[in-house]
Amino acid sequence: MKRYTWKLAIAFIFSYILLMLVVVFAYINISKNFIERQASNNLLDSGEVLSDRFNAQLDFDYNKLKDTILTYESQSLDPVTTLKANIDQLLVYGYTYTGFGTLDGRVLTIDGIDYTYITEYVLIDYAEKVTIYSFQSAFNVGDNTNYIFFKVNNIIAYFEAAPYIESLMQSNTTASNFLVMFSDNSIVYKSFTNGTINFFYDYLRNEFVSETSINSIKDKLMSGLPHVVQLKFLGEPSFITFNPLDTSFSLKQIYLVVVYNQSDVIISMSYLTNILWALFFVIFLLFALALVIIYKILVTKINDIENARITHYYAKPYIIWITGKGKIKSYNQSFKKLLGDYDIYDKIQDFKIKTEFDMENIEDVIHRQRAFTAIFELGLMKLVYIRFIPMRSGGGYLLVGDDISNIEGAFDEYKSLALYNKVTHLPNYNSLRADLIAFFNDLDAVKKMNSLLAIDIVSFSKINILLGEKSGDRFLVIISELIDESLEGYPATLYNIEADSFFIFFKDIENYNWVTRWITKILSIFEKPITIDKNFINIDVKIGVFHIESDRYEILNADVAYDNANLALNHAKESNTHKHFIYDVSLSMVASREQLMEADLAIAIKNQEFYMALQPQYDNSKEMITGFEALIRWKNPKYSSESPLKFIQMAERNNMIIDIGRIALHETCQIAKEMEKYNVHLSLNISPVQILQAGFVNEIITVFEQYDLKKHSISLEITETFLIGSFELVINKLKLLQKYGFDIHLDDFGTGYSSLQYLRDLPINTIKIDRAFIINLETDAHSRAIVSMISSLAKNVGLEVIAEGIENEKQNLIVYKSGCNVIQGYMISQPVVKSEAIKLLIDYNIDKTKRVDVQRLIKPKEIKR
Repeated sequence: MKRYTWKLAIAFIFSYILLMLVVVFAYINISKNFIERQASNNLLDSGEVLSDRFNAQLDFDYNKLKDTILTYESQSLDPVTTLKANIDQLLVYGYTYTGFGTLDGRVLTIDGIDYTYITEYVLIDYAEKVTIYSFQSAFNVGDNTNYIFFKVNNIIAYFEAAPYIESLMQSNTTASNFLVMFSDNSIVYKSFTNGTINFFYDYLRNEFVSETSINSIKDKLMSGLPHVVQLKFLGEPSFITFNPLDTSFSLKQIYLVVVYNQSDVIISMSYLTNILWALFFVIFLLFALALVIIYKILVTKINDIENARITHYYAKPYIIWITGKGKIKSYNQSFKKLLGDYDIYDKIQDFKIKTEFDMENIEDVIHRQRAFTAIFELGLMKLVYIRFIPMRSGGGYLLVGDDISNIEGAFDEYKSLALYNKVTHLPNYNSLRADLIAFFNDLDAVKKMNSLLAIDIVSFSKINILLGEKSGDRFLVIISELIDESLEGYPATLYNIEADSFFIFFKDIENYNWVTRWITKILSIFEKPITIDKNFINIDVKIGVFHIESDRYEILNADVAYDNANLALNHAKESNTHKHFIYDVSLSMVASREQLMEADLAIAIKNQEFYMALQPQYDNSKEMITGFEALIRWKNPKYSSESPLKFIQMAERNNMIIDIGRIALHETCQIAKEMEKYNVHLSLNISPVQILQAGFVNEIITVFEQYDLKKHSISLEITETFLIGSFELVINKLKLLQKYGFDIHLDDFGTGYSSLQYLRDLPINTIKIDRAFIINLETDAHSRAIVSMISSLAKNVGLEVIAEGIENEKQNLIVYKSGCNVIQGYMISQPVVKSEAIKLLIDYNIDKTKRVDVQRLIKPKEIKR
């Protein structure tokens, strides 16, 4: 134990010496800064006293002159003449005035002589209560003697500045130099004769003071507050105080600048140095005493600490004795009980060691007596983590272990979450990316035949909603197992990127026909429905394939491979006939066209390249057009062949739909205002992105009020398919809008999964029968039954019905007989511009030159019924 005691003593002594050196070094810097800061504060106080004295004396002399002038005026005497007559009796701080005169505009008249101020002089230079200048600087006449000028009304009195200022400064014996200047740094008095410099900053520049420091002084002068700086002045390190005089004397701030020799100031503060030394000496003594006390306590306790340490290590439940080369000699009873079949381990190298160090083998770790973790498998999927601490023990080592499974198990679980999908337990995107990066770093592997496949389960979100989240998870597990089983015998790895998105990485295959054969195999597997909770689910998958051909593509890396596989998948998802697509350059060209469209769409929003096409809604019972659906169109010949749905979906993906929707709203409201006299309403499609936007309701109402529209002149159309995932989010917003006077139309009715729920809970006025049920209306009995059912259901709950996609009289007759009066479709008109829409109103509603006579088509017996 003595060895430890001596080590402790040496450490304490070394620490004390080191602390002393640090403290002395700190003292030298701290004391210097402290003394300089204290000196600055003292000089500021001294400068404030000095400036107060100047202010008081100037105020006294000025008021004395003012009272004298008022006395002369009260006696009807000419003030200037009387002042001149009594000049010897009028004293200013013991000195006589030099002269008197009158100020008229820019002309100063003294003894009958007119002096005109030079153009550089403005009012604040000469027309203030108190100011300082020379005749040479103000009038370009006379000498450079500076005078203090008092102005009382238009009467001017002046006297020499030098003796007056020097008398006031006699009380300050510590200053080496002083001067008086204005805030623009022009000097009007200085106590030294060094040079002919008339500007303070030029003195600083002669001392090579940086412009940054000068600018800092300028800012402080402009603030009008007293301050101190440490700079070199006239070749000497100095403290310089800037003391502003009372602003009532002049708008052009006058400063009293006092220069103190830095060494003189520091010497005057020597008492502080002695106090600081005494303070540090006391600290040294107290610290030394504290170290001695701590040392004594540690010495008395060191044996207890060492014994406690040994007891702690040896009391651990798991102990192994090994030789210096790692051969296991024996275990304690606890470890034998833990392992059960412990004979399988002959030496420590047989343990599964968790890698923590960059050493080559476990022997190095043990020889350095560094802790390590071993992993033991106990039964199926049960891992035990033991943390061992090696300790030297007669010809070998004692490994004292502790069970840290709770800590390490949690860590491995978090690692698993980062690298594996929590539902299917397949490698996730992070794993795929890491594998792709490692793969592309192996140039030999890249030259072989490899393929990356992206797989998507179509409409999984709808399946998830129908079955519930738990059943949806089981569905994904079944899908992953089917895919994994189909890959048996293939050199491939399956990844679950997210939910229903899977990737397969084929490496080192004989030819790409392997991939094609596997795709045929998996598609045939998915032709059979899957049973989940007694529900038969048909599976529709889309596959994108990217063959990694290094000789075909100039740029190949992890990101390119991933993006190209996704690009092929997207193309497959857009196709109604193909289940899979293999990437080629033409797909990139399609992507480039979409990128171009996206850029053009952004420009179109900026340039307002949109207009509203109006498709009429005809009421058979009233035999007239009752409304129009406003459909947005893009005025760009480059995309005239593209469906409007394409740019709308692109805008929704990129959030540009907010701006486009705002344009559509304004355009529709403007048209509605113009059509008010025809007594029709306009319906406007609202994107899911818009309605979920914060402030949507307020914006709709604000625009509606801006155009001063009548209530119920605008209807808002929302899609049923959107409501599947956002019902609770939108219901409150729709209720607010309906309450305000908007009608709500439910579009695409019957194509979703929960329509009856919407009829019960949603604040809707009208449902629109989707065109999908109208197309085969003439030949399909199911379609006719659905239309009839929807019309009857809507009538029973008090809702209006509009049938979309009516193209001929027979379709119109069927929906009319089913109870749907309002139709929309090419039978009346395709979407047209506003002027054509107005012409349709005139033809159908006013002139009656056009009409749809559905009654004519009904047989007499049916009419009678």
